[in-house]
Amino acid sequence: MEKLKFIKQQMDILHIPYEFMEWTAKIKYPYWVGEFSETPPETEDGCEESTFILTGTSRGSWLELMKAKEKIKRHFPTIGGLRAKTDSGAIAVFFSSSLPVPTGEADLKRIQVTLDIKEWKGT
Repeated sequence: MEKLKFIKQQMDILHIPYEFMEWTAKIKYPYWVGEFSETPPETEDGCEESTFILTGTSRGSWLELMKAKEKIKRHFPTIGGLRAKTDSGAIAVFFSSSLPVPTGEADLKRIQVTLDIKEWKGT
């Protein structure tokens, strides 16, 4: 799961608190949780594609979430993406979109950031 390792490394570089699937540390806002879905390969070049969703949660103001979203957007450009070699090949991650998510609680703020990921084995 090269993508999980890569996303974790990048979130550490960005100094954005992040965990995969669920937040298990003591709650300190804002925090981000990631999950992904894979799509079947449609090309013959060995490219595997997936969608990675980062969900940021905060209390009070939207400001910290929006700042983090902008850092993520700049770090994973929509055009060209962030590309790197991995232990098993190569990866490219692209910012796709963001969306505020209603929580039903006035003080609780949440936003989702969607990243598109492409991975190649053995390149």
